Amino acid sequence: MLSIFSNIVEFRNGESDLHVLHIRMITEMLCRYLSERTKQFPLSQKEISAITTASSLHDIGKIAIAEEILNKPGKLTEEEFEIMKTHAAIGAAMIENLKQYRGEPLIKLAHDICRWHHERWDGKGYPDGLKGNEIPIAAQIVALADVYDALTSERVYKKAFSAEEAVAMILEGKCGAFNPVLLDALKELQQEIDENLRKGDAGDGERVFGSVKEIVRELEINY
Repeated sequence: MLSIFSNIVEFRNGESDLHVLHIRMITEMLCRYLSERTKQFPLSQKEISAITTASSLHDIGKIAIAEEILNKPGKLTEEEFEIMKTHAAIGAAMIENLKQYRGEPLIKLAHDICRWHHERWDGKGYPDGLKGNEIPIAAQIVALADVYDALTSERVYKKAFSAEEAVAMILEGKCGAFNPVLLDALKELQQEIDENLRKGDAGDGERVFGSVKEIVRELEINY
């Protein structure tokens, strides 16, 4: 149900059909790198699975953003961008409203990811201007995954960059500041991420997103 709902949001958003699957793949790979190759973030298998699952909901707040803003082919105006930015807080509020599940670790992770996946290491992100490790590590990981996939995917307002171009742009700070440990992970995993995304695009992605399209059509017909 998480996957279906998150993909419906992306379907409405007009982004890459496989965006949610890409985020999950990259998130899991970064989590495993941190767990196996660093001492700062000794994530357990259970934590890695939970973060990967919760990452599916990172953009759930976009369901409340007008489609003319979501799918605008050109650059957003300053006013439109301020509206777009509200999706982070809206998504977190939606998660908070699941009161019967508030104590569940997965819900806590989903909240943190929704609210803070646009925060940046230098404090210049939104909505709260958190800095460094004030940002929960789950949100930091999904933030990097989100930026990488946004760069390497075609959108209504841009062409896709190559994996090499995307990594270079991120390392040069053209897409905001990230945790140096995560940047090291991205450098190490660059080729593996690219290969895994290509394999995923040729496999389950089309089948999963195709089923979502059918669900949306059926909802439109019946309701």
